[in-house]
Amino acid sequence: MDLFNLTFDKGNENNVIIDKFVDEYSQWTVAGNVPEIASLDVNYALELQKHRLDEHNAKIETVFSTKDSTFKDGAVKCFTVPDKGDYQTVIGCKDYKTTETVYVNNEKKRKSKIRQNLYVAVTRLLNQNADGALACPNCGAVSGIRELLTGCKSCETRFIIDDLFPKVTNFYHIKDEVDPIRKILKPSMLICVLGMIATVMSYSLISNINNGNIVQGSDDFVFQIVQCVIVGLIYGTVSGYILWAAFILIWMMIGAIKSLFLLGPHIKAKTKLPKLMRQIDPNFSYEFFIGKVINLIKLMIFSDDYTNLAAYDGKAMQNKFKDIIDVKYDSTVKFNGFKINGSYCYVDITAYTTVLKIDCGDVKKAKEKFRIVVCKNINAIADAGFSIKKVSCKSCGGSFDATREHNCPYCGNPYHLGNDDWVVIEFNKE
Repeated sequence: MDLFNLTFDKGNENNVIIDKFVDEYSQWTVAGNVPEIASLDVNYALELQKHRLDEHNAKIETVFSTKDSTFKDGAVKCFTVPDKGDYQTVIGCKDYKTTETVYVNNEKKRKSKIRQNLYVAVTRLLNQNADGALACPNCGAVSGIRELLTGCKSCETRFIIDDLFPKVTNFYHIKDEVDPIRKILKPSMLICVLGMIATVMSYSLISNINNGNIVQGSDDFVFQIVQCVIVGLIYGTVSGYILWAAFILIWMMIGAIKSLFLLGPHIKAKTKLPKLMRQIDPNFSYEFFIGKVINLIKLMIFSDDYTNLAAYDGKAMQNKFKDIIDVKYDSTVKFNGFKINGSYCYVDITAYTTVLKIDCGDVKKAKEKFRIVVCKNINAIADAGFSIKKVSCKSCGGSFDATREHNCPYCGNPYHLGNDDWVVIEFNKE
């Protein structure tokens, strides 16, 4: 079963894109400017998160350093995902020493320095000419495709428009599990060896004294003491090293066992979901879809008002996650279900995350699982390539950004984005 192909690259386009995203993401944590290289979904989630941070008068500054990187010459480790459609996704991985500082009311509440691997999903779409020109479907005025992202300048019509690839469609961090072990290798070995030396030496001295082998004032008193010291040094060093090795081995085994519990559901999702989805969408990309799901989860967490959130089309409910100021995808999902009801397709997913919460002015870290059901009209699943669709309210004809507003700003009637893209039907913490 091929889940990806592994290559090491340096100086190529993927490396440039990842470095650009890291720089722009770092700037977002400081100034709030969303990354240009990121997809529309990623940036919308970042905009809502920035608003949530401002509500709590909080700030999360992140600095990435490649100092002491294990990847030589700044190379990026790339996992090429074998998607069968026209979407191509490369998961680029680079290791960084990350410094994350959290401020609340201009007071530093939390600071962490860890070495972690940053995984960035770079998605491309074959045969897409992002730099070309296009006639406005409404008035016919010719504009650059990139200019139409914000609407036609001539008639002010807004569109649902494909992202212009290549784009970063998802990103997540995985803590370097070897780094904590690396940090404690020397101290733990020193503690184990010195502890065992002291133990063996003390035991040898006490045993020989109790057995009458060491008698103060005897001719061989000094010799017996030196002998006990030598025995303690030799046997203590050997037994201490064995104890230390056993400790490190057990620690690594516990970490591996914990990872195995998550690996099974993740592999199931990565193999079963594409088989089901490609029955209705030959161009289905698992990584692209998961990136969209993670961004939808962030929208649900950081949006204050679900009534006008275009990406939510479920039952009326209140946001119960307003204390969360940051959510990081832990690179693991669980596939819960898939069904087709009429002309709509439903996918049920659980995502594993790490969140930061504001609790009485303090910042707390927690592991959370979020369950989300997303839906899309299968008749609207487009062929791969660039597509553009005029957005107009069926009631009043007004044109607006339907990817960010659920209700028409002119007459208040809803626009159902699920006819054009994935929307959330159910969302909760598992």
